[in-house]
Amino acid sequence: MHDYKVNGNYLQERNGTKVAQFDGRYFRDARGNKAGELDGKYIRDARNNRIAEIDGDYIRVNGSRVGTISDVRKIIDGPGGASLVGFWMLFIR
Repeated sequence: MHDYKVNGNYLQERNGTKVAQFDGRYFRDARGNKAGELDGKYIRDARNNRIAEIDGDYIRVNGSRVGTISDVRKIIDGPGGASLVGFWMLFIR
């Protein structure tokens, strides 16, 4: 059973509590504050620092592999690839 699921643009916990939102470019927390950004193959935090890179199926932080998109899909149920990685990096990990 997944701990989180994507329902439309929202990341929700298993019990339905809204955790975050993704509007196609920006990740926002439950209160609507900008938490990060999807910039091509890079995930950036609210201060525009690069925190992760999506390299095919691999997720890299500072050049080192920290996981795969398949690993993220075991935790988060829903469509998407880069958006799931962004949710995972900014709100779950």
